[in-house]
Amino acid sequence: MSPLNKMKKGATALAACACLASIWNCGSDSKEHETVGSAEAATANVALRFSHVEVPLTDSLVVDCVGADTLHLSLGPKDTGFDLDLFPHDHWKFSAKLYANGALMQKGEIETRLDAGTVIDLSIPMHAVVGFVYVEIPLGFGNPAGIASGLLRVESANGSLEYPMQIEDGSAIFKSGMLPLGLEYTFRLSLADASGTSIYSMEQTFLLDESTPVPELQINSLRAKVSVSIGKAEDVEMEFPLVLPAGKRRPKAGDIVVSEFLVNPSKNDSSLYEFVEIYNGSNDTLSLVNCFLGKTSGERESAAIEQFSIAPRKAIAIADTSAKVPEEFRHTAALPAFNKSNSSTGASIVLHCDGEILDSVYYGKVDSLHLTQVPFSTNTSTTRSPHLNIGAWDDRENPENWCLDAPTPGIATFCE
Repeated sequence: MSPLNKMKKGATALAACACLASIWNCGSDSKEHETVGSAEAATANVALRFSHVEVPLTDSLVVDCVGADTLHLSLGPKDTGFDLDLFPHDHWKFSAKLYANGALMQKGEIETRLDAGTVIDLSIPMHAVVGFVYVEIPLGFGNPAGIASGLLRVESANGSLEYPMQIEDGSAIFKSGMLPLGLEYTFRLSLADASGTSIYSMEQTFLLDESTPVPELQINSLRAKVSVSIGKAEDVEMEFPLVLPAGKRRPKAGDIVVSEFLVNPSKNDSSLYEFVEIYNGSNDTLSLVNCFLGKTSGERESAAIEQFSIAPRKAIAIADTSAKVPEEFRHTAALPAFNKSNSSTGASIVLHCDGEILDSVYYGKVDSLHLTQVPFSTNTSTTRSPHLNIGAWDDRENPENWCLDAPTPGIATFCE
């Protein structure tokens, strides 16, 4: 394979590297090019990184490398850099373009000389060329606020634009098109119920510039006491006709689901441990008082969970007090002896509080009482745990909404 085609995505900075002070600011630790191996080496190794403002809805990062040859590379939204082996040339030019929200948003370029046998760490400074507004409002399981529609209105000296609300993965989403920088915008957001009655409105004025191309606005919950974070915001006008229940309460059925579990970790990996992960899908902080995990709803087959609170849209793993269990997951003295095979009946996990079943998962043998089962791995050499697709929380008895993957306790992930 030609060295020009070698690329390692997400590479960290190389241990032996040098900075070109004339191209970017490397601080007091800047070094000259460091020669590695033979002086007659055919290529130079370049670790390319990007200095950009992180924004939501990032699509891709496209890089063109023009010098002794021409390369066109495309990175995913989570990639921050890569390594390249390039032929020596006096004028290598690296141009990067970041696409977000379906359009070009940031760009940058850098030019340098590459000598054979050198290792160089290059950082391309990225500059925003446009901005946009993005708002995400968690609705909670079942949308208890009754939000049915909404509108985002953006006004500036150039006119006004309107963007309707979309519902994605249990959240109300507002996103504008690309907006020119250097202008002051007035942002008006409104929400309505199924009858069209306004239940929430908000107004904010802000300046879009290169340092804040996407104003940071997150509405954590819709209630009389709302937690709102807006980048560089001062005066905010809000109207709250709707008052939801108290911010911290005990859970009820439909608030919490079992989102992942591991009851048969491989004995070949001493770092693995049994756990049951639960996810708070409500808009409230839930206090787990008098709650149990069991094979049934009976207390004799259940383990008491210590009292703790779980924030909205957060997952927490419940495990025992073993030394290998992270301290934040030690919430019970000992988990029940869950069945470690799906070949037996009664292979269930039940979460119950104050005598009420909040959620249950069946992974045992299909029979006349249990027509479906959650996928379950019996591989003794490789550990895979069942993960629930949180977006399908209300159809979690459907095996298609579960998948098997590496355990991720405390992180509500679904297999890709």
